Amino acid sequence: MRKTLSFFVILLLFISGCKQPTDAVIAEAFHRKLYMSEVMANVPFSASKEDSLLFVEQYVSNWVVRQTLVAHAKKGLPQSEQNFAPQIKQFEEQLLINAFLKKVSSDSTLFEVPKTELLDFISETKTDNAPVYIDMVRLNYIKISNPSKIYKQVRDLFFDEKNRVKAIQQLEQLCADSIEYFLDGGQWFYTEFIEKELPFSFSYFEFENKKDKLDIPLDDYRYLIHILDRKQQLQPKTTVMDRKVAHTLLQQQKRNQYIVNYKDSLVKKAQSDKRAVRYPIVF
Repeated sequence: MRKTLSFFVILLLFISGCKQPTDAVIAEAFHRKLYMSEVMANVPFSASKEDSLLFVEQYVSNWVVRQTLVAHAKKGLPQSEQNFAPQIKQFEEQLLINAFLKKVSSDSTLFEVPKTELLDFISETKTDNAPVYIDMVRLNYIKISNPSKIYKQVRDLFFDEKNRVKAIQQLEQLCADSIEYFLDGGQWFYTEFIEKELPFSFSYFEFENKKDKLDIPLDDYRYLIHILDRKQQLQPKTTVMDRKVAHTLLQQQKRNQYIVNYKDSLVKKAQSDKRAVRYPIVF
């Protein structure tokens, strides 16, 4: 009981801003120590004192579990199976590339959509029909290179329904602007528009099958598609795409194309300057 009381007293002092003479150790496991400063560095800035207490308690519990499993894994696995340096290097490189591409494409003025282009796009998607029930869909998708070193990691996160919120946050960081994706689960789309954008036809599936997980490999790309829900909506005579949705789609297309062109220009310059050279492959 005294140990628990001491822990919360120290935590409250940290939260309230009181200085401590030393950085307090709040947990130990298998010869490793967890310091309060490490925990507090991860507490959300806007969290209340009550929320901070809950966050820290969960953080410490997770840390103890992780250290216990790590210790047993190191003991139970041969040294040859403990080397993850290649995967870690690939992951670090991908994060570095993503951060760079996000920075060079952060200027939204590069992807402005002229009013005439927006109106033309809306006009092209406009349809005139007698009132009918139209299929609509909510979905997420990721378009990733085929092959890709991070495909398995992206796929596992993308189809993880138990930890959906956390998985999406990790995917947004992992994909950034170098991988095309759509992870907003609240947006409804007309299936006819989706079928124009993705290599997928709803005609192959019964409407009752409202949810599905698809992994579609193509020559250069692979599409991961998670159908979240489907419905039928009575369609008025004239269908006009919402201006905000149309603007978002056009802006995303421009950003994706900009990144593709930017990467191509970097590679061409590197090859022209002889800083990137490909040699003949002899079998």
